[in-house]
Amino acid sequence: MLKNKYHICGAYTMPRGLLEKRRGALPPILTALITIAAIVSAALVTWFMFTTTSSAVKQPVLQVTDAYYLPGPTPSLYMTIRNLGTSDVTLKLGQITCSSDTSSITITNGTYSYSPSIRVPKGSTVVVRYYGIPSTPRDGDLCIVQVSITAPVTATIIERFRITTP
Repeated sequence: MLKNKYHICGAYTMPRGLLEKRRGALPPILTALITIAAIVSAALVTWFMFTTTSSAVKQPVLQVTDAYYLPGPTPSLYMTIRNLGTSDVTLKLGQITCSSDTSSITITNGTYSYSPSIRVPKGSTVVVRYYGIPSTPRDGDLCIVQVSITAPVTATIIERFRITTP
């Protein structure tokens, strides 16, 4: 064997001094840069998770639980709106369209109680009376109402419900 040589493979040998110089750790500046990059990326992931969770939690969740129509001298449509979200909601009701297998009616010129807007606290329900209805919805009609949310966010959603008539 050769003196002062490392045998790496059959065809190549390297002087002992070169291998001994290559031992060691990363330079301190490179270690600091890697640490800073890891901290910044962890902070960005935390910020992203916090903002998306925060905005998702603040989204309004509304449900029309009951709706019934009472005919008479002043025909009225009553709707129970439930706020399932985590914040109070202020909303306005729009046009109501009710349809069955054979017919369809649209209620556009009715007025509702709590006018001009309805405030539904979180976790509670509000019964809204929609009166001055020009047409007569039938029992079991599927209705759609356009709801404009004005607070805490601005959005327009569509709620579906069925009408019950006596």
